[in-house]
Amino acid sequence: MAALEMKSVGAALLSPERVQSTAVWIGTILLAIWASAAVPGFASSANISAIMYSTSAVGIAAVGMAFITLSGNLFMLSMGATAAVSTIVFASFLHLGLLPSIVVVVLVGALFGLAQGIAVGVFKTNPIITTIAMASIITGAGSFYSGGLTIVGQGDASWLGIGRTAGIPNQIVLFLLAALVFSFIVERTRFGRELRLIGLNPKAAHFTGLRVGRTLVIAYVLAAAAAAFAGALYGSQAAQGNLKLGAGLDFDAIAAVLVGGVAIKGGQGRILDAAIGAVFLAIITNILLLKGLSLEIQLIVKGLVVIASVILGAMALGGRK
Repeated sequence: MAALEMKSVGAALLSPERVQSTAVWIGTILLAIWASAAVPGFASSANISAIMYSTSAVGIAAVGMAFITLSGNLFMLSMGATAAVSTIVFASFLHLGLLPSIVVVVLVGALFGLAQGIAVGVFKTNPIITTIAMASIITGAGSFYSGGLTIVGQGDASWLGIGRTAGIPNQIVLFLLAALVFSFIVERTRFGRELRLIGLNPKAAHFTGLRVGRTLVIAYVLAAAAAAFAGALYGSQAAQGNLKLGAGLDFDAIAAVLVGGVAIKGGQGRILDAAIGAVFLAIITNILLLKGLSLEIQLIVKGLVVIASVILGAMALGGRK
């Protein structure tokens, strides 16, 4: 019986839908082991901590982005703008205390997501154009609010920015919690089941009476809230905010989602795949930094990894559309 169960698990992990994500999970472990032995300084406590911090914000944004990709609406291209403006909102409200400022940031992000969700889910607008337009609106509003200046927070954000629990950065703990909660939502709730079905076949979802509009609105609210919280993590590190912090989050989150194995066509993949994709990319970036390679080389390598992951996913599925 146990042998049959092991065989069943192995078959599931190597199925066309799961082979890419399985390869990334294994690749992440092997890459970390290799780097620990072959890259000087990689296994130091300071460097491991740096990897954790670089993973946290991107990872939270990636698990939020996964909602959009699973829904079949590709990507949310307003995440970078949402995160950047959220650093400003975070710093502006920090004088009220850390928790209130985080709550305000997440609520503001959720409102941004609500607007986009209504546009895409209710009025059937193009998701890419909608989120690009929203990114412009959000950035403009943030610039108007801050006057284009850096806002310095008047309060203590050290618990979120540099704080640790049992020696582990609080940011990585929050990232892991977010990944687990979002994974539970997708795997164990009606919303999650409907999200997958909409991503797999949106036309059939409409005909079968699924709550398509409502589900998409919720997906966008959760994704934008995740981006806003990622912005709070950026802002907490220096207790300040400006439009440059988190501005490149869009590509990083998309890269993590695709590398992790979430299908670009929607419906297939898991939230935890996006999370491990963020970890994998953070390790690669860190190795390149330790090797002294320039930012340009890092961008090239990251782009090649994303392209390779998309090709691997297409090959695994036999070119099916």
